[in-house]
Amino acid sequence: MKKQKIIAPLAGAVLLLSGITTASAAEQAPTTDTSGVELRATLDALLSEHYVLAVDSMMKIYDGDEAAEAAMDALDENAADMEPVIASVYGEEGGAAFVEIFDKHNTGTDDYALAVKNGDEQLKQEALDGIQAFVTEMGDFLGTATEGNLPADGAKEALRTHEDFVQDTFDLYVEGEYEASYMTYLEGFKQIFGAGAAISGAIHAQFPDQFTDPNTPAGDFRSTVNRLAAEHFALAHLSLTKGFTASEDFDFVDWAQDQNTAEFTGAISTFYGEEAATQFEQIWTGEHLSAQSDLAFARANEDQEAIDEATQALTNAFAEELGTFLSEATEGRMPLEDTVAAIAAHEKFVIDTFNFYVTGDFDGSYSTYRDGYAIMFDLGELLSFAIVDQFPEEFTTTAPEKMPATGLGGSEANSTMNLWVALSTLILLSAGAVMYRQRNAQN
Repeated sequence: MKKQKIIAPLAGAVLLLSGITTASAAEQAPTTDTSGVELRATLDALLSEHYVLAVDSMMKIYDGDEAAEAAMDALDENAADMEPVIASVYGEEGGAAFVEIFDKHNTGTDDYALAVKNGDEQLKQEALDGIQAFVTEMGDFLGTATEGNLPADGAKEALRTHEDFVQDTFDLYVEGEYEASYMTYLEGFKQIFGAGAAISGAIHAQFPDQFTDPNTPAGDFRSTVNRLAAEHFALAHLSLTKGFTASEDFDFVDWAQDQNTAEFTGAISTFYGEEAATQFEQIWTGEHLSAQSDLAFARANEDQEAIDEATQALTNAFAEELGTFLSEATEGRMPLEDTVAAIAAHEKFVIDTFNFYVTGDFDGSYSTYRDGYAIMFDLGELLSFAIVDQFPEEFTTTAPEKMPATGLGGSEANSTMNLWVALSTLILLSAGAVMYRQRNAQN
C-alpha cells in the first residue's frame, strides 16, 4: 500500500481549504503550504530519516541483528532519494556530487559501528577520518552551491555537531548508558531539523523568485509537528523490535516515547487547553503506546489472541478515538472519516514494519518503514495546516510561546544558519561532560 493512496482523501481536504485561503490572499493569511515551506519539509523528511536510519543501523550492526544489512541498504536508498531534490535546485551535476559525498559518509558510519563491535582500532580510526572528511566535503559543497548564503564554516560546525550526536548516541548505547543514549538521540533528532531550515533558507535567499521564505512562524510550526510525528514513528519501530527481542534498553526507548508524548501534549494544550491535552494524552498512551507494547510481547510469546487484540486496538480503537478528537478539535478541518482512515493507515505501517521484521523479511520491513516514515510528514502537514487555518492570529508574527519549537526562525538564511549553530552549541553545553566527550583522535 503506497502512501499516496492512503493520504489522498485528507490531502484533498487540504487542497480545498487551501483554495479558501488563497481566495483571501489579499489578507496575507499565514499558511503552511508555500513553496519554501514545502522545500523545507522535504529536506526535513530526508535528512531526519538519514539520522534515524544511521542510528538504527549502527545499533543493529553492533547487536549482530540479522536486519543490519537491510538497515544499511535503507540508509543508502535514503541518500539516493536526496539526489533528485538537490538536482531540482542545482542541476544533475550538483545532485550527483551531493549523493557521492553522502554515500561515502554512510560507509564510514557503518564501518565505525563494525569497528567498535570487533575492537578494530585501525578501522575505527579510518571510519572517524572518513566522517570528518564528510563534514569538510559537505560543508564546502553547501557553501559553494548556495553561493555563501549558507557559509561553509557554519555548515561544517553544524555538520560536526550532527555527527557527534550520532556517534555519542551509539557510544553511550554500547556502554550501556541507555538513558543518556536516548536523551542524546532525541536532541540529535531536533538538531537535524535545523539543517532543513538552514539549507532551505539559504536556497530561498539564493532563488527568491522560485522559493518563498521557508522559516515563517507557520513554517516553523509545520516543521515542529512533522518532527514530533516522525520521531514517534521512529521510536515506535525501536520499541517494538526491542520489546520483541527483550533488549536491555527497551524501557529506555519507552522513556523516550514518554518525552515525545509530553511534547505532543504540550502542543495540544497550547491551542486547545489543559482539558483537551489530558484527553489527548489518555488516548495516546492508553489505546496506543500500551497496545504497542502489548503487541511486542504478544509476538515474542507467540500469543495469537493477544496479537489480534493489540492489532485491533491500534488500527480500530485508537484510530477512531484520536481521529474523532482531532476532527472535533479542528472544527472539522480534519474530516472525521478521512482522519480516522489516515491514522489507521499509519498504524498499519507500524505493525507491518514490525511483522516483516519478526518473520525475517528485513528488506520488506525497511521498505515499509520508509513508506511509513514518509507519511508522517503528510500527517504533520495536515494537522499543522488545520491548526494554522484555525488560529491564524497565532502565526502572523511569532509562533505561540508555549509551542515546542525547532529553535529556528527568521527569514534570512545567514541568520537561520547562525541560529542552527547556536542551538547545536547550547545543546552540547547543557548536556554535560558525561554525554559529550572530546575525541582527540579527530582533532
